[in-house]
Amino acid sequence: MRILLPTLYDTRGGSTRVLLAAAEALAPVHAVTVRAPLAEADDPAPALFPSRPLTGLWRKLTVLPRLVRLLVRETRALRRLRPDLIHVHDEPSLYVYGLAARALRPRPFVLWHLHADAGAGRTARLRVALADACILISPHVAPPRGLPATLIPNPLALAPLPAPDGDPLGADPLHTMAVVGAVVPRKGQDLAVAALALVRARHPAAHLTLVGPELDPAYAAALRARIAALGLDGAVRFAGARPAATVFSGIALAVCPSRSEAQPLALAEALARGLRIAATDIPAHRAMLEAIGADAATLAAPTPAALADAILSAARTPPPPGLATRIRTRHDPSRFTAALRAHIDALRGPPP
Repeated sequence: MRILLPTLYDTRGGSTRVLLAAAEALAPVHAVTVRAPLAEADDPAPALFPSRPLTGLWRKLTVLPRLVRLLVRETRALRRLRPDLIHVHDEPSLYVYGLAARALRPRPFVLWHLHADAGAGRTARLRVALADACILISPHVAPPRGLPATLIPNPLALAPLPAPDGDPLGADPLHTMAVVGAVVPRKGQDLAVAALALVRARHPAAHLTLVGPELDPAYAAALRARIAALGLDGAVRFAGARPAATVFSGIALAVCPSRSEAQPLALAEALARGLRIAATDIPAHRAMLEAIGADAATLAAPTPAALADAILSAARTPPPPGLATRIRTRHDPSRFTAALRAHIDALRGPPP
């Protein structure tokens, strides 16, 4: 089968990393082409779609001319590549390739890999109309109504992990805390900063690193202003994006302050490294800990005071033995590969 895995993004968020993991899983048994503005692409495409979140109606309207140009360009690409199946991992790609697929005869099968809730309303109905089936990464991702759905948890698509043998640094965890994730409101870096101010009232040397691309400049600017107002300029460092192999380099305590997640890969990756964890009590965090037999009671309400208490508790108490092994087993790339191959093999040919 000829399978196209495309994305319009040139960033390396969770969905892009899983797209590349899916390409690696399927390439040995199918003719796979990754079309993207990425170095790993088999069929490179110029970056045209903005990487920043499209917040607000005005920003969404201003991007419409780009989507039209992308639709024309990618329709030509599909006519050249002639895929049997298009496996998309983000909503803009679903719009572009779902519409472009309708220009081909026979029409390619469109498989939508959801990395967030499908939503509701007219746009949700449009997305359902553009896809033929979908993959859910978590039971917390609601299946789109009327679309066949299969649950396949995301893999830990990383370089070989270090041995999960407790604290990797032997240093005070409060000196080496980090939030890993794109700097956007949903990831809750502002909550972690407010919690840090409370922690430093008792431990003045506590330090926080923010690892991830600044995809929302307005939020990042407000975050810097808040850091300055709290007198934390020397205690918080913006580290930017890092390669997957070094994303937790030098980190002993992972702070996961997200306000919402579908499947929190940053939490899974930190657990797989045997790091200490302080996380907010949201359904996805709770479900992940409960699935590996961890005590979800250690999760914190999404408030600065509760998160500060969770940070102090994590700094005092090493993670229980065995958690790293259990999370690695649950999100083993080989399990993802087997499940994805089986699902692709079970799909029928493209609709007439």
